[in-house]
Amino acid sequence: MIPWQTIAVDKFSNFIGNFLPLSEISVIGSCLEPNSIDIFSDVDLKILLSDNSAINFNKLIKAISQQFDGVFGYEVHNNCNNDVLRFCLNNGWRFDLTFVYSMPKVSVEAEILLSAKIDSIVNQFWFIASMVLVKLGRNDFLTAAHLALELCQLNIVVQMLIRDDEKKSNIHRFGDSEHVPVLHPLTSSKRCGEFLENEKDKILGILFHAAEHMDKISLQTIKNYTIRSEHLKTLNHLLLHNTGG
Repeated sequence: MIPWQTIAVDKFSNFIGNFLPLSEISVIGSCLEPNSIDIFSDVDLKILLSDNSAINFNKLIKAISQQFDGVFGYEVHNNCNNDVLRFCLNNGWRFDLTFVYSMPKVSVEAEILLSAKIDSIVNQFWFIASMVLVKLGRNDFLTAAHLALELCQLNIVVQMLIRDDEKKSNIHRFGDSEHVPVLHPLTSSKRCGEFLENEKDKILGILFHAAEHMDKISLQTIKNYTIRSEHLKTLNHLLLHNTGG
């Protein structure tokens, strides 16, 4: 059977070549060794751009989502001469793209609105959520647990941003004894895993609780937000149950 990564490389290379001005696309990472890849491997591509205009990642993600039936989550890392985009599609395919500019990129500085900050964190949340499943599939429970707890932190970051907006300040000498729902599975012995059989189930419990809470808070803050915790369960079944993970 042809691995999904081989199909994904061809499809995405054709797409990105028509979307951005580029001079070369090369495969890097594990895809260079086909015998070593599995269902959990991502597609690593290095994309050499032919100009130095900063990429509009909001526009790119929208186009990718339309072309490939939905982006589940993503994160962007901006550097001086390159940008890195990591994303997971709704079908579980994951990509790690490094965009290399022909010279230091030209970007336009703009004020980042609260809605954009929250949207960025939320999309990063769902990408990391997909990575928790990957780490569980490879029995790396330490990294999976670390990432699951990071998801709890991202929930709290969104709450902090909302508080800053309400108070019109990011300086708070005193708080308001705020309710922090995402802490509940960590402080309840039953939900924390006392009655669960193994480490994987404990981590999944934290993952899905954090996901449900992120959906709840996102519905309140992001216009036209689409709930994703149920689809995370679909990815869990696709990546873990079908591979014996």
